Amino acid sequence: MVKDKLIFFLAFISTIFLFLPFTWLLSVLLIKGAPVIFKGGLEFLTGIPPLPGDGLGGIGTVLEGSIFMAIIASLISIPISILTALYIVMYEGGLFAKILRFLVDSLVEFPTIIIGISVFIIFVQNLKLGLNGISGAIALSIIMIPYTTIQAIENLRQSKDEYLEVGYSLGLTDSNVIKLILSEGREGVITGILIGIAKIFGETAPLLFTTVTSFNIFLRTLTSPITGVPSLIFNFAFSPYNNWLDVAWGAALILALTVTILFTLARIFTRRKL
Repeated sequence: MVKDKLIFFLAFISTIFLFLPFTWLLSVLLIKGAPVIFKGGLEFLTGIPPLPGDGLGGIGTVLEGSIFMAIIASLISIPISILTALYIVMYEGGLFAKILRFLVDSLVEFPTIIIGISVFIIFVQNLKLGLNGISGAIALSIIMIPYTTIQAIENLRQSKDEYLEVGYSLGLTDSNVIKLILSEGREGVITGILIGIAKIFGETAPLLFTTVTSFNIFLRTLTSPITGVPSLIFNFAFSPYNNWLDVAWGAALILALTVTILFTLARIFTRRKL
């Protein structure tokens, strides 16, 4: 009995220590960032970042840039992720499927800064794509692919175990069986997509090599020289100007809330699947 209570006590203390950093971080963000957002109001979400010492302004340009890059990265990575996951699930005993799974697992741990440098060399320098949202989205899509793929694999495997034999016993063709497996595993696939978007929305390192550091440009064409919220935070946080520091705190809170909402939605879809 005493041993059980000791184990419970140690587990409780460990849980508290686990959440202390997160609680402290969230508290600091709320204390520093919330007043900035309330002071700026809607203008903070739609306005242009200010000049040094010239008021509060907003983060409209970089928020638009982050959303644009997340959309383009999703359009690139989602089809690749789903097709890769389907191949691995349907042919998981094959050599090529095993190699694909190894590469996907390895890419999760791959340094994102290396991905940013690689995209810069290949697309920005050699292919002359330039520093813009498309270059940033390509880098972010590479980061997103393994997260979306792994989540899709786990859920599609469950659907395969349940419906593969059923589908073939009913005389369905291969394409119809695949459609059935995708249909039944769709919530897990959506969960993976949300996790992937949440991951790339807060990525900073790739944007330092693929986008500009001019923060006052709205998106006019697909190749407009834009950047994202993390890049603005990185540059403004080290500034000696108080108004830029305030903008960085407000942007950091917006970014944290966005990522938290996306992860919460992912958890909701996971629970629905269970």
